[in-house]
Amino acid sequence: MPQVERDGIAERSCLERTRNESRRQQVLQGATQCFCRHGFHNASMAEIAKSAGMSVGHIYHYFESKEAIIIAIVESQQQEVLALLDQVERSPGSLADALLAEAARGVDGCMDVASTALMLEVLAEAARNPKVAEVVQASDLVLRRRMREVLTRAMGRADPASVPGIEDRIESLFTLFQGIPVRAIRNPELDRERMVRIVHDTIRWILREPA
Repeated sequence: MPQVERDGIAERSCLERTRNESRRQQVLQGATQCFCRHGFHNASMAEIAKSAGMSVGHIYHYFESKEAIIIAIVESQQQEVLALLDQVERSPGSLADALLAEAARGVDGCMDVASTALMLEVLAEAARNPKVAEVVQASDLVLRRRMREVLTRAMGRADPASVPGIEDRIESLFTLFQGIPVRAIRNPELDRERMVRIVHDTIRWILREPA
């Protein structure tokens, strides 16, 4: 096969993958809107298709079920957090300062009602559906592993085992950020600046050296 023809096939294949990924993201955005508005079980594929701007048949080309869509949402959220942690590690200065600098943005995301509604729908489905629960728990394992690496380096250590209470520190941080969305719904008067201050104090506590 001539090189020009091979290059043409490779280019078309790349374009097709890009187009497919764009379509998948279009479905996920439409599904997210429907899940937040109607809940997972009340959102029909027809409504998701309408929100995504495509036919139901076209959606099934990318996702075999609503369950597959919610699993893809979990995986997408995982990639967002991993990308954020990568960005933190690339930041100039200390990792501790970078974590503190990202705290405000983290609080803003946690206090977004739409994001919280989606999180609660995912967790509710995980409580009922073993397959979704497996994906959620596997994702949590990946994020805890990555956070373990970040915190270890932020404290100037080479080995996580050398950080006293490393697992407690990780759970404290995750519990804080995963609890803010619930508080924001239960208490709509929750003050953003106070939450940022609490998060800053907690991060400093997590990064403290033991007495």
